[in-house]
Amino acid sequence: MSEVTYDNEIIRAMVEYEGYDVEEAKLSYAAREKLPDSAFCGPDRSYPAHDAPHVRNGLARLGTFGKRLAPAVRARIHACLSRKAKKMGIEVSESAEETEADEMINWYLDKYPPKHD
Repeated sequence: MSEVTYDNEIIRAMVEYEGYDVEEAKLSYAAREKLPDSAFCGPDRSYPAHDAPHVRNGLARLGTFGKRLAPAVRARIHACLSRKAKKMGIEVSESAEETEADEMINWYLDKYPPKHD
């Protein structure tokens, strides 16, 4: 499985959007390894969902990158994230993953408007 990398500016924006600092947002390899399999919603321990910020982030990522997944896999991940969100008091609609992603993208574009030459 290949590792996904993000530009530091994107990471900082995502973290700022979630309302915490970069150090709080990092899930180190050691911390990730300590989580039980039940803390993840995706295959191969992807989509960590052990706390509210990671559930919200999972929904946003699913909306952004989920189109690359097989429909059945995407549906299972969405169902898992939705169950965890409900337990944590996070409101989720049927299309929440798209709403979360759209909300984050709009927030980012408002805060960091594209620079035109």
